[in-house]
Amino acid sequence: MNRTLPPGIWGLLALVLVPMACGGGSGQKPIQIDYGQDSSILEVPEVLDETSEHGGRDTSREELPPNDHRFEIILLHDTSAPIAIASTESFAVRAKVVDYGQKVPATGMNVHFEIIEVQNFDGSNADTFDGSFEVQDVPSDYEGIAATLFRSGNGCDLKYLIEVSLPESDALPKTIELLVPCVACGCASVTFSYEGALPETVLRDIDVYVLPSDYSCDQLYPDRPAPEEGVLASRSVASLYGNTQFDCLQSEVTYTLFALGHRQGSPCVVTSGCTEGAYVKADECTDRKIKMYLATMNPAGLYDCIDHFDFTNLVKMCAGGDTTLLTCASDFTNLGKSVCCVLSEMIKFFETPGLTIVETLVDVAKQFIGSVIVDAVAGLFKDAVADVLTKWLKESSPAFMKDFLTIGSDMMGAITNLEMMSDLTLKKLTSDFTLQGNQFWHGLALYWKFGCDPAAPDYKQCGRIELNLESLNDPLFPKNLLGGQFTANLYDFDRLKIDQHAIELDYGKLVLYVLNQIIIKGITGGKADSLIEVAQLWINCNAVSTGIFGQILSWFGGSQPQIEAACNSTISFLMGFLDSFLGALSLDTTLSITGDARLVDQPNADQWCDLQVDKITQGKNVGFIQGNSTQASLTGDFECVKK
Repeated sequence: MNRTLPPGIWGLLALVLVPMACGGGSGQKPIQIDYGQDSSILEVPEVLDETSEHGGRDTSREELPPNDHRFEIILLHDTSAPIAIASTESFAVRAKVVDYGQKVPATGMNVHFEIIEVQNFDGSNADTFDGSFEVQDVPSDYEGIAATLFRSGNGCDLKYLIEVSLPESDALPKTIELLVPCVACGCASVTFSYEGALPETVLRDIDVYVLPSDYSCDQLYPDRPAPEEGVLASRSVASLYGNTQFDCLQSEVTYTLFALGHRQGSPCVVTSGCTEGAYVKADECTDRKIKMYLATMNPAGLYDCIDHFDFTNLVKMCAGGDTTLLTCASDFTNLGKSVCCVLSEMIKFFETPGLTIVETLVDVAKQFIGSVIVDAVAGLFKDAVADVLTKWLKESSPAFMKDFLTIGSDMMGAITNLEMMSDLTLKKLTSDFTLQGNQFWHGLALYWKFGCDPAAPDYKQCGRIELNLESLNDPLFPKNLLGGQFTANLYDFDRLKIDQHAIELDYGKLVLYVLNQIIIKGITGGKADSLIEVAQLWINCNAVSTGIFGQILSWFGGSQPQIEAACNSTISFLMGFLDSFLGALSLDTTLSITGDARLVDQPNADQWCDLQVDKITQGKNVGFIQGNSTQASLTGDFECVKK
């Protein structure tokens, strides 16, 4: 049957046969295709728009081409002669698929591109070649067109036979020949310069890549590897002070040079550099310098953080230096300072109980004998007796006393060393390497080690009590525990400096809640609600008066009943004083801190880093807490993991 082209199909053919612009990587490069003299005109069946009586396309009459195949591949190139391309260049192989059954371009067909034969120019089979396709399987688009890039590689004087097929159809494969002739070689010698905060001496293993010129620098990034399919040659240089040379590159061609540098001991890229338009002359070695820049970490995201705050120094400084129980009680003009004073004395009592007892006895004696005489006598025996008494109480006293001291030490540690859980949000990094952040503490953990075995493998987590502030339905607990916003700076590639910022911290109410509602009720099984009740449950003053306490107090002329009464009075005074002040504890305090931490980009399974921060480690907080009229320093540490 003699088919002729109907009016209007010439426009369709013109669109089909115009070369498209394609390129390597994510860029594009115009491809010049030289067509030979047309030997014939492609005959494409007329695309009909007939529909059946049911409104659908009529597929009952399938007019197939003479070879009885429904699908046909049409190569959009002049295949009457081989097509020549240069080595290290890219060439777009394009084809159109026609569905003769539907009389339309075939859309969504899997078009397969394959090298089926490679020969040397002398006709022998090539043993080695490095030509390849960027993608071998490409779906046809709405016009039935599929295209992929063939990269000729470094090999030359080679003839490639390319086959284009439709594996899932009855279409006959089509072939096209590509010639890659050799040309004269050139050379590129590469050195480096560097601009960045990290010392040059810590930068190691600079990987340098030669890429075709259709890869521009704005397509190459330090957070991803060099495009493997486009690399023509690569070298590794030990340091920024070294250099490397690429021999026998195709001459009279421009290249893109791309470099990625690492820090000593890390697989992550920290520097990168790129140079476009590196022209290589024939039989010459051209010097090229790549300017390296420090890469930028991206800390933006949400993190789970654990913070540890140590308030021990705060309590001591807030108390005003060296104190005793009586000196704490003598100044009622500053409630906040008095509470800190008592907390400090409680910490000292459970650490060195002998010293607290001797100091209390000395202060009492001063009221009756006189400070000059008592200070003179106390100077002779105070420290020695305190050491002996502390050792006896912790090692040789009755079990109930040793348990009480152990529990007390844990109790004070629980309220002066807090582990707090928070949500941290870091915003997008700005051009001047600053960012905004906010942090909200949603829980805390206490460590109650009494009864834990130090030799047990789980001792570190033993006795951990975690409180979720959001789910804790207790009106006594301060819900506005911690929260704050801050500004931070990124420096030295992976260091985060958090500027000074204020955080509202209701530390007094927190201490009161922890002591009364968790620790005291926990250690007494609910039998006590205050520290004085705990002491009365645990300390037997009658037994104490017959021990070493009695021997020491007898030096002052006291009898056993007097010693027992003094013991009860001391316990009531010590615990009752603290209890009364804790009951009135309502310090509205503000925490002001600065922080510093290291940002970590963890390599993936391929040992590649994407410059996205995965965790924040080695975090240190330094600051002070400001009360009504007092200020004291504190320290802390933190670790964060990206959600």
